Amino acid sequence: MNERYETPLAIRHVESHLIFGLLARHAPIGLIALLGAAFTVGNDLYQQRFAPGVRIASVVWDVFIWGGLMLLFNLSMTRRQQAILAWSATKFTLAIAAFIMIFVGAGSAFREGDIRDGLVFLFLGLLWFPSIEFIPSVTPHQKYVTLARLVLSIPLVIIGIQGGNWHWNT
Repeated sequence: MNERYETPLAIRHVESHLIFGLLARHAPIGLIALLGAAFTVGNDLYQQRFAPGVRIASVVWDVFIWGGLMLLFNLSMTRRQQAILAWSATKFTLAIAAFIMIFVGAGSAFREGDIRDGLVFLFLGLLWFPSIEFIPSVTPHQKYVTLARLVLSIPLVIIGIQGGNWHWNT
């Protein structure tokens, strides 16, 4: 990562964040990615419901993505640069997930007449859409924004589960 990405705005956002602030100061994210690679490869090998060829292909893909690209990029960067990259990727992923929750989840629930699930998806999407933390006066306090999001998500998820349409196939 080039030094030009280490802007004062990115540094302020990362260092004031609840999770990435700690990572920027204390833990190299590249090594955390290595642990993620080991866990993912172990999980791929453990999945007995897939054919051996599919499991091997999944392992090769995970080693290539996690082990190769992530380590190549992350271990050559400083801890702060690694945290900025991870923070940016997380915000981008949350934006996509929130967009899907708002428009696909809530939209399809409302279309099917399930108002309860529609409202839960809508509120979860609006809650987690990256927005308020980019206001300069809120940036130093974004730890509290993250904590509030986590706390407010708990009753929404409970309401969604109690509605009967949220379940996991085991």
